[in-house]
Amino acid sequence: MKNIKKIVLGNKINSKIFSLGREVYIVGGYLRDILIGKESKDIDCIVRGDIREFAAQLIVQKKLNNSTIVELKKEQMIRIVLQNRLTLDFTELKSGIRDNLAERDFTMDAIAWSPETGLIDPFNGIKDIAKHRIKAISINNFRHDPLRLLRAYRFVSELGWKAEPETRKMVRHLKKEIRKSAAERITLEFFKLLNFKNFHNALKMASDDRLLECFLSIPHKRLLENIKTIPSLESQIKKLPSKFKRNIEKPFSQELTYKGLLRLEQLLTGLTLSRNRLRLSRIIFERLKIVHELLSKSKKQDIFSQENLFNTFFKAKDAAFDLLILSGNIKLLSQTERFKKIWERSLLTSEEIMDATGLKGGVKLGKLIYGLKKMQFEGKLKTKKEADKAAQSHPMLS
Repeated sequence: MKNIKKIVLGNKINSKIFSLGREVYIVGGYLRDILIGKESKDIDCIVRGDIREFAAQLIVQKKLNNSTIVELKKEQMIRIVLQNRLTLDFTELKSGIRDNLAERDFTMDAIAWSPETGLIDPFNGIKDIAKHRIKAISINNFRHDPLRLLRAYRFVSELGWKAEPETRKMVRHLKKEIRKSAAERITLEFFKLLNFKNFHNALKMASDDRLLECFLSIPHKRLLENIKTIPSLESQIKKLPSKFKRNIEKPFSQELTYKGLLRLEQLLTGLTLSRNRLRLSRIIFERLKIVHELLSKSKKQDIFSQENLFNTFFKAKDAAFDLLILSGNIKLLSQTERFKKIWERSLLTSEEIMDATGLKGGVKLGKLIYGLKKMQFEGKLKTKKEADKAAQSHPMLS
């Protein structure tokens, strides 16, 4: 057993929290992370009494400069965000500590510690952590907050552990209850699942337990087919040249990483986007729409031929990167860079084309600009002089 006291109080923030003289316990994931040797930037505390007053007192008396207090009303929580991105979450302890722990989701999170009591572990969470086991405390706790049904598989993805058979049985029994959770909460939890390393196993388990189709509105058979194709996507990602891998772990939107976005695009292939229960940002929704439309088109037409490639990149825009990975055409990635350079700065500016042709704007000018950029991309125009001549003699002007 690790020296929990030494580790917890070795953190200056924790020492400041306990020095205020209130009944305070550190609970949940922070302790779990200590036990598995993982660093955590989130500290969850439960406090007896007014948590808003406690947070304000902590900031003023302990001089937590450049920190921000956020009130999360739905969660009945006060959050302090520090300048090093560490977050402190405070919820009110309204009864006994063991009663509080009994209302939590999994045994591994139903652990508390304070300097006065030491570790409090009424549900053998430490034993389950040692065995890498995700075990629900009770089916009623799932009923109380159905998002926990999905959270079980998010932890499978995050930790690489197995959900205990009885817990999965509870999920299968209550799977439709997930629809009672707010779409925003489902989306955030699902995106976390997609971001982590063991997401594939998590998706397979959640699919086998018929949970995913309760909020993705996709036929089970199609969902299984999509999950089976994900290893090929991961293989493509591993083959990416290093310069394309640099940003793949960075957030894209709604805390979904770029890698998570690729997984989402693969998983939702064939899904009617407007029918699922995910609350997608505009940028994610548009990305999915463009990629899926072009992937569908690629089954009927060779959109990656040299003749069609410029038009494909034009329609894909920023999603061209996703499209090439999902379609297994990463050999064409260098072409996307060429396309961007030509599109942003071609041989002739719009003003130069207007001077050469007498056009003053409008649809004709737009089509001519497109045509000249396409000819340059295909290697038919290599100099400014050639582009100027092509502009003046373009069939559109005759």
